[in-house]
Amino acid sequence: MWNRFDDKSLMSLWLCKKLWILPASFFAGSIYAQNDAKLISIEKAIQNGYVESSIKDLNKIQPKTLKKADQAFYNYIFGQAYEQQNKSDYVYSYYLKAKELYKAVDSLDKVAAINLDLAFLIDSQKNNTGKAQHYADEFLAYAKSTKDSKKLARAYAQLGSMNAGLHDEKSLYYFTLAIKQNQIAKDTDIEIGLNNNIAVLHNEYLNQPDSGLYYLKKNLPLIVPQQKYFELCNNYINQASSYHHKKDYKKAIEYLLKADSVPNKQKVKILKSYIYEFLSLNYKLSGNIAKAYDYQQLEYIYSDSIQYDKQNIAIADIQTRYETKEKELENKLLKKENKIIDNKHKASQNLFYGAVALLFISIVIAYLITQNLKRKQKISDQYKEIEKQKLDKQLGEMESSAIDLMLEGQEKERQRIANDLHDNLGSLLAALKLNFDNLRTKNSMPIHDKLYDKTDNLIQEAYQKVRSLAHAKNAGVIANQGLVPAVENLAAKVTIPGKFTINIFPFGLDERIENTMEISIFRMIQELVTNIIKHAEATEANIHLTQHEDSLNIIIEDNGKGMDTRTILRKNGMGLKNIEKKVEHLDGTLTIEAYEGKGTSVVINIPL
Repeated sequence: MWNRFDDKSLMSLWLCKKLWILPASFFAGSIYAQNDAKLISIEKAIQNGYVESSIKDLNKIQPKTLKKADQAFYNYIFGQAYEQQNKSDYVYSYYLKAKELYKAVDSLDKVAAINLDLAFLIDSQKNNTGKAQHYADEFLAYAKSTKDSKKLARAYAQLGSMNAGLHDEKSLYYFTLAIKQNQIAKDTDIEIGLNNNIAVLHNEYLNQPDSGLYYLKKNLPLIVPQQKYFELCNNYINQASSYHHKKDYKKAIEYLLKADSVPNKQKVKILKSYIYEFLSLNYKLSGNIAKAYDYQQLEYIYSDSIQYDKQNIAIADIQTRYETKEKELENKLLKKENKIIDNKHKASQNLFYGAVALLFISIVIAYLITQNLKRKQKISDQYKEIEKQKLDKQLGEMESSAIDLMLEGQEKERQRIANDLHDNLGSLLAALKLNFDNLRTKNSMPIHDKLYDKTDNLIQEAYQKVRSLAHAKNAGVIANQGLVPAVENLAAKVTIPGKFTINIFPFGLDERIENTMEISIFRMIQELVTNIIKHAEATEANIHLTQHEDSLNIIIEDNGKGMDTRTILRKNGMGLKNIEKKVEHLDGTLTIEAYEGKGTSVVINIPL
């Protein structure tokens, strides 16, 4: 006995016989407020087993008087009613109408829910799994688009049921996916359905009735406290199936009798018919022929009752067609009367239409005048926009020229500072070291040697720093070699063995870049290297130069003390602002990643 994965509906299977069970409406909770109250009460009556009276009530309603959404709901619950009576062709027709109407009002969630109903309905017919797959796939695609775990669980569960008996491993795979999704959704009804259908798969196709019993007994704590009598009846029938496959006919009979005693109100005649048929079968196999005969007679009574109901339904269908024809005739008479009334008022209407025509012409003239004014205004706005673009272009060219002049001035200033550092402060430190060495030689005393050594080291360190800064400021892009040799030359000059090392990693720079851009990029790298020497207290730095198809990527990183990026950009230091300005001038981007005590990384991307 299979569970159907719309909101709360089931389908039974016993020894390859399938039985449709009335689906509960997928219009749950707050959605009820969107539908006609009369239709909602009829749907509840159908779910409680009052099918015939519900069909009569539906026939009394004029669907065209309803809103389009209510028309869709009307067709859907009509399908529910006929599903209770096993009239699958009618069910299919009404579900299709409901689907099209829901499409018209853009209610995609309900369209998807009906796709799942149609997949289940078609799959229950012989040799129709392929057609059912189309609707199941539509529902699955919608569920994936919404990323709704509940919908995904239902979709995978339906695919698991459809593949049972055809591709059992695939069936188990889909059930597993459904279980994972429902662990997120935490829907009790889906969990009950999954346990039930996995049990049927084990009973009917995998010949594993013990596994089937495990899943069915697992369901009882979920079903019994909530008094889900329809699910409980199905559970007992499926447990009877498990014991039947174990050839424990006594236990099978026990659970079928339990199913018979459940106060279920849905699909009573059909369920009773099957319960009695299966009781007859198990009594026969257990050797109790008398009981088998008794239940066979009961089964015949319910089967005959079902046939009688079908005859009544056929008569009701004829009556419905007759009432429909009467309504069509009434509509024709009403149209004729309306035509007579229209003729009487024709003169006054012609006058009215003349006035409307005059008003329409006035509106058209006013519209044309307005459009002409708008067109003139649009032309004026376009002219202003063109003038603004020209001004922006001129300002951009002026800014570009200013930046070029600034870069040229910076080049000259760097040269002057480097020369001053090397010629003046460098010479003074060299002279200081010679005088200090002479003084140390003349006044050498063991007690003062430690102090002399420390002072000598400080002088030597100061000299090396001045030398490195001078080289950093004075290094330039070698005109006949390009960016990479210039950076390598800079690295060689500022490297101090054992104290500070710069590693260069070029990639893809096989051809020269435009010379002005090379100089700008080099000066940015030079400024960043100077900052590392002055502030980072680093022992090693890496410079990565990578040329892609249409951009240049520069990464400069050190293992120094790092910095706080939240405050560094707020400082007024000219070096970093100059770099930002240069990068902006080259239409590039600048990113600084730094953490105190963990070094600094600067990433520059420049389009070529």
